[in-house]
Amino acid sequence: MNIKLKRTIEFLAVVATTFIVALSSPLNPWGNGAFTDIQNEILSIAHSVREGYLAYVELDGHYGPVVYEFFGLGYLPTDSHVIQFAMECVILFFTILFMYKTAKLYTSEAFAFVTAALLSIFGWGALTHAGAEELMFFILTLSCYHISRQLKSGYLSHHTYLLAIDLGLVFFLQPGYVWIWVGILLMFAVKFKVEGLDSKRYRSFVFSTLEGIITVGLPMSIYLWYFKNGAAFISQVVVYNMKNLGSFKEGLQLLIGTPWIFIVLLFVVVIVIKCIVEHSATDLCYWLGIIVFTIIIIALQGDNLPSYVELTKALYVVPVASAFSLIDKLLGLKVEDRVN
Repeated sequence: MNIKLKRTIEFLAVVATTFIVALSSPLNPWGNGAFTDIQNEILSIAHSVREGYLAYVELDGHYGPVVYEFFGLGYLPTDSHVIQFAMECVILFFTILFMYKTAKLYTSEAFAFVTAALLSIFGWGALTHAGAEELMFFILTLSCYHISRQLKSGYLSHHTYLLAIDLGLVFFLQPGYVWIWVGILLMFAVKFKVEGLDSKRYRSFVFSTLEGIITVGLPMSIYLWYFKNGAAFISQVVVYNMKNLGSFKEGLQLLIGTPWIFIVLLFVVVIVIKCIVEHSATDLCYWLGIIVFTIIIIALQGDNLPSYVELTKALYVVPVASAFSLIDKLLGLKVEDRVN
């Protein structure tokens, strides 16, 4: 197939899926969706921030400035939610696009799109009616792509850099989740060391990580310093979210008490099959560990919201795509080659 035609079809498919998903959003001006208490609180604070009030000093709130500034930007041209809905659609588009791109690393293009559509369309309303989780899902989806590229191809400096940027964004979004990225970067640090990555490239890994953190940390620190609310941010967001960790039993019950958890069991079966047939499934074993670790961190978040269940679905792209890869062989389909 002509490469331009193929890219056009991919684009239209992602746009169509984005449109379907966006229909569930309460920001949709043509829908009848009601805002949740969490969204009302976020939108109220975001509107006040745009009017000049200081977050964390003159306003309460336990989310990071990334949340309030994102929704606040939508209030600049109008007090309606039209611009916010357009911004949300852009986020949704790139979320679904990167779900598709990650799935393409493990299965054929057709099944990659099925994977992205399956995990994005069903149940998405729990995310669009949440607060930080929709933005968190977007960042986690990007990170899944950066992780998969390096599990497939080895150390890639730009993907390490972008993964560290994701860590920084999460810290200024909802710090309780940041341990997911800390754990993943530590995993790569150990993995690359054990695999004997040469000293020059290992230093590059360390510097790429630091550069990514600084890329986000420096401007956000200037932002907090300029508005003189850095201490309040530490107290009301960082300390609050870290102290709010701990409801592990209730959180785990929420996450495993859903049909989506069967994807993890399916993934174990897929890994066993691939070990028998292909004699190797190392990258998938890493992914299984990442899924378990991430579920633990999400379960530790204090509020136990239904949106937590949807958040885990960003991790299920690889298991579902890997399962479809078994069907690829039967149908004579193959994974698109990637070089770097």
